[in-house]
Amino acid sequence: MKYAIVQTENILRLHEASTALLERHAGMPGMGVVHGDTGQGKSTACAWLNNKVHGVYVRARALSTPSSFLGSILAELDVEPSRSCAGMVDQIVERLALSGRPLLIDEADYVAEKIRLTETLRDIHDLSTVPVVLIGMGELTRKLDRRRQLSGRLAQSVEFGAIDTDDARAVADQLCEVAVADDLLADLVDKAGGEIRRVVVGLGRIEQRARQLGQTELDKRGWGKASYFEGRVAAAPADANGANSRVSRIR
Repeated sequence: MKYAIVQTENILRLHEASTALLERHAGMPGMGVVHGDTGQGKSTACAWLNNKVHGVYVRARALSTPSSFLGSILAELDVEPSRSCAGMVDQIVERLALSGRPLLIDEADYVAEKIRLTETLRDIHDLSTVPVVLIGMGELTRKLDRRRQLSGRLAQSVEFGAIDTDDARAVADQLCEVAVADDLLADLVDKAGGEIRRVVVGLGRIEQRARQLGQTELDKRGWGKASYFEGRVAAAPADANGANSRVSRIR
């Protein structure tokens, strides 16, 4: 399997939203939210975006306090933190305002659940004027609705949803080093529920299966009844004489 960021529909909408935030008029709100169920590729996509825009990427934690949260931002900015939270906010605002680097907060559900963190993030956004992107689960937007300090500043929202067969075809063609037939790919997408993480896992197992069989392409019949996501890979389907072409297992 190769590694690449595939331009799925989710990625394209994320790029469009980030461009709108970066190119917004002065005085316009500059916060965005990226939300969706687990496994839909949000964090990977936002890490890609962070590299593209030279942003500041941090991850909130369940036990984050204002001090630890601000400290993680300053660590990414390579700044020695002040002894007080107020001083750390001033340091972050100054460095972001000078650099113009956007701030991306992953696992932002933890931020939305704590009033002191939401107030602190609002101050950073308002005083630095750089874009701030919050990344979290599907419930993040509902949580933010209860935090008017932030929700009124949201200018862009991108929901990461299930991928379709067109997106899956792009993923397979760019990542998989064997050809995946349409019938097998459609079955994988269905079994994965459109969850891109599981699709990629399934493609890895398909590629491994094809290599074990010495094939450069695999269809649904060649795959058989094996699981795309766990356990053993079943024996190859019987040939015309009723014999298995090859028995292989993944342990």
